Amino acid sequence: MAAEKQKSIPRTNGKLMTILSIDGGGIRGIIPGTILAFLEEELQKLDGPQARIADYFDVIGGTSTGGIVTAMLTTPANGKGNGRPIPAKDINKFYFKEGPKIFSNEAKLATQQINGWGEPSGVFGKIVSQIVMAGVWTFTRLKAPEYDGVHLRTKIKEICGARLLADTLTNVVIPAYDMQDLCPIILSTQQAKKNNSEIKLEDVVVSTSAAPSYFPFSKFEADGKEHVLVDGGIAANNPTLLAIREATKILEKENGRNYSAQPDDNNFLVLSLGTGSAEKRSGHNIGLGGLLDWSFSFEKGLSPLFDVMFRAADDMIDIYTSLILGNHNARHNYLRIQDYTMKADEVKTDDASPENLERLKSIGNNLLTRSVSMTHPETGLPDIVTLDMSLSANQSERITNNKAALISFAERLSEERKRRHSSK
Repeated sequence: MAAEKQKSIPRTNGKLMTILSIDGGGIRGIIPGTILAFLEEELQKLDGPQARIADYFDVIGGTSTGGIVTAMLTTPANGKGNGRPIPAKDINKFYFKEGPKIFSNEAKLATQQINGWGEPSGVFGKIVSQIVMAGVWTFTRLKAPEYDGVHLRTKIKEICGARLLADTLTNVVIPAYDMQDLCPIILSTQQAKKNNSEIKLEDVVVSTSAAPSYFPFSKFEADGKEHVLVDGGIAANNPTLLAIREATKILEKENGRNYSAQPDDNNFLVLSLGTGSAEKRSGHNIGLGGLLDWSFSFEKGLSPLFDVMFRAADDMIDIYTSLILGNHNARHNYLRIQDYTMKADEVKTDDASPENLERLKSIGNNLLTRSVSMTHPETGLPDIVTLDMSLSANQSERITNNKAALISFAERLSEERKRRHSSK
């Protein structure tokens, strides 16, 4: 364990805290997976083939599927890799291979109930059986989550092994929601170390992934308490602010309790990755605004209520992040990559069909060529901007698309890492 920790980046002894945030979104984790593969490839061009994302970020925050990606980025590959995490290019291999099994018909609880009835005999028996099975399916679907979550937990366990939350290769922050105390719970490496916590990383990742109505809640005992947790997306589908808060705590620890991040501070370099959102211009037709209208859109196959709530929450995170960093620094040190133009059938969190997997990968690749977009701190609307990100102390470049912005981001991450090693 000690040898593995030595391989991680020396923690900040200077002015720039590097932060990565990854949204929730189920199978749409392919989108940030594609972006991260490109970023790591650029880092490897600069620093060699062994470079990994975890080497460059002080804090990595992930919610739901973003928590799974965070675990892959910050834990050694089991049985191989000499204590190093898997390459970022392998993240999407996980979604392509395991996604269809996690979201399969065999994993659906209602289907399991129906399959247990056996084969009826006779025409009348088959008719009665169909009616009964329809009733069982409806009842089970209303009373139980859609998927049993068995394969998901198995794969998360393979990723995390027996590792504790306190033992990730860099600081992570992963939210969940406590169904006993009815409050968000923020699980972090730093806090786990401080409290000598025995919470397993596996339980944390399963908890943040336990999407209501899709997977069972996560129940486990640790640190003398029973925890009953569900998806962190309820509290923070976009964990950017939580990651900044965690980075601020690190700075407080290093610089004393009197330290506080000011709006014009230049301490943070933030990359925030979304998992896509339905096209905003299309809006929602909610009829008279009754429960059924808010619960389901027959035009898009979405819940207008949840779509609006998650969209509004993510937009507010963008606004608050810009406010905290200051409008000037937000345009230099904050890069949010998100697709706001996805179609309704593309934003489903559990569509793991081969066609959709390929489509999501294409969306991620197309995002690289898109213009840099940022939520305007005054209007709250996405705003196409031209960033001026410093590549070095004496050189800067006008940046118009996400690919160029990520190349610049990789330059800055590499320079910061080298600066820390040289100063150490």
